[in-house]
Amino acid sequence: MFNSNEMCLPLCAPFACCEADSRVIPFPEESRDNYFAELFFLRKGSVRLSLGKEERVVTPGEAALLCPGVENRVAVEGGEPVLMDVIRMDPDRMPRLSDYSPALKNIFSEAVREGVPMVVPAAEARQMNLSELVARCVRETKNRQYGYDMNVVNTLGVICAEMIRFWLGRGLVLRDRSVPEDTLETLSVYIQQHLGDNLRVEKLAARCGMSYPWFAKKFRKRYGVNCKDFIEQLRVDQVEKYLLFTEMDLESISEKTGYADCSHMIKNFKRIMGITPGQYRLRMR
Repeated sequence: MFNSNEMCLPLCAPFACCEADSRVIPFPEESRDNYFAELFFLRKGSVRLSLGKEERVVTPGEAALLCPGVENRVAVEGGEPVLMDVIRMDPDRMPRLSDYSPALKNIFSEAVREGVPMVVPAAEARQMNLSELVARCVRETKNRQYGYDMNVVNTLGVICAEMIRFWLGRGLVLRDRSVPEDTLETLSVYIQQHLGDNLRVEKLAARCGMSYPWFAKKFRKRYGVNCKDFIEQLRVDQVEKYLLFTEMDLESISEKTGYADCSHMIKNFKRIMGITPGQYRLRMR
């Protein structure tokens, strides 16, 4: 089992997958209202899930999808330790399911408006093969072999399609509501697409039509970190992939990921990852 503390950190990648064990990392006590979606599949023990004013107990074999913007809390129920697979995903950075489908973010919003159930009973979870699909995402993320990110994104597409079918059977109507561009809500996509550019927080604030202080406050509230650290963590995530799956030298990687120079990249990578890029490449290979 790997570090389930990842689930306590801000999501600065398109997705994060891990096993969460209540014996290793206690579940957060406070309610959360995240900008990302969070899906968990319960393996052992029971949890009490609070969604807004509603509560219910989730038992082994059941799954739950917590949509963005919904206040939620997951607490251990009873004395038995809890083990579950957890997936976080940023709907803004997930590919569109198909040309005829609304964006995933819009579908999640409609599911919240319609009040469709977020918990999948065990029998239907088995029909949807959620146990294996979720476990595959966790396994791929843990092993980080070539193409793991493509496999996880593709598997998440299957999981989301199954969840949408589940919701459609319970009254969900898909509406493709327009989403304004250049807002704080869609900024993670812009940053991801322009990591190789000289991204300045002041310009991002202006792009969203906000003053710098107001932008900084709103950004931290939404994403859990300040904008500069968010950008640096996205860059380190990209550097990591170049180190793992290419033979590019450090100078070339720093240019591809928007760093002013190689020493700046090395410094930031070590600050976030704990080791230098060269040491990371040797260790992982």
